Amino acid sequence: MLETSRNTRPDGRRDLVTELLGLWLLLAVFLDGWAHINLPGLETFFTPWHAALYSGMLATAAWTAVVIWRNRTPGQPLLQAAPPGYRGTAVGVVLFAVAGGLDLLWHEILGIEVSLDALVSPTHLLLGFSQFLILGTAVRSARAAGHGSIGHGAAGHRAASHAGNPELTPAALFAVVLMTGLGAFFLIYVSAFVRPGPTALFTPTPVGTPGRIQAELPVVITLASYLLTTALIIAPFLFTLSAAGRPARGIVTMLVAAAAWLPVVMIGLRPTSIAGAAGTTVAAIVVDLLLTRVPETWLGRRLPAVTAGIAALLWTGQLVAFAVTDAIRWPVSLWLGAVVLSAAVAAGLALLSSWGRSPLPREL
Repeated sequence: MLETSRNTRPDGRRDLVTELLGLWLLLAVFLDGWAHINLPGLETFFTPWHAALYSGMLATAAWTAVVIWRNRTPGQPLLQAAPPGYRGTAVGVVLFAVAGGLDLLWHEILGIEVSLDALVSPTHLLLGFSQFLILGTAVRSARAAGHGSIGHGAAGHRAASHAGNPELTPAALFAVVLMTGLGAFFLIYVSAFVRPGPTALFTPTPVGTPGRIQAELPVVITLASYLLTTALIIAPFLFTLSAAGRPARGIVTMLVAAAAWLPVVMIGLRPTSIAGAAGTTVAAIVVDLLLTRVPETWLGRRLPAVTAGIAALLWTGQLVAFAVTDAIRWPVSLWLGAVVLSAAVAAGLALLSSWGRSPLPREL
């Protein structure tokens, strides 16, 4: 009985250390991405940026080994000694080592990627998946311990609270933000924060006009970027909401910071991107303040309206920043349509997340 208790008990400090090591890995990934974008002459695997990444992984591997060893009871098989959530971490560490070796072999045979292919290279995607496993440690730990009844919504959260379980741990919340940042890295080519967007000149071209497809392609990509970036922010927001029952303090601002500022720094701090990220961040702060006043019933049956409002406010903040610092050159039907479509995506995600869930009772 004592052995079981020791192997399953949560440890917030331990998880927080793991996530801080995850932050090291995430920043190293963006640093390496910055080098690929801004130093096109890279022709070797052995760079200071790879050293930052792989030293972070060595530190993570050592910490994971220490955590498992300390949790082990006398006579217990090592494979059973991992605390809740840390088996996935160990798998991530091993997978990263395998992917790193394959990446070295890939670069030695095929050379160094210098463009979009670096983000979709199979070995880099495998490295990304292994990091996702590592960054998700605190979420798995909280789920195993029953913290916040992750995945059961507000009603499940209240039941968990009555049972004595605390809310989603700070380490788990931090993990969600870090995983959002990792997603932003691998989706940077469709990020609404790194493109000129509505500040770029666009002249509507009638159907059938030669060159119309080429003229509209940047706008099409930007519209898709708005939709995907909206999903990148709203999906983790909904996950944390399902875990804690109420929006965590500052959650939207933290998610925007991960999804916006890390890519903006990676591409080289372009003025337009800085302005757009700043405007969205200010809007995110406003959203977080408004969320503290949202009635609990709105987080049930009216949740699609709440998430649609979040998306609309975020992108309105970006557009205002563009208008103040530069100019909006898209026709109003286009930029307003981008906001409406983004709000629709956010509402759709909320509807899917609550599908089949019992509605919350009305407050008396």
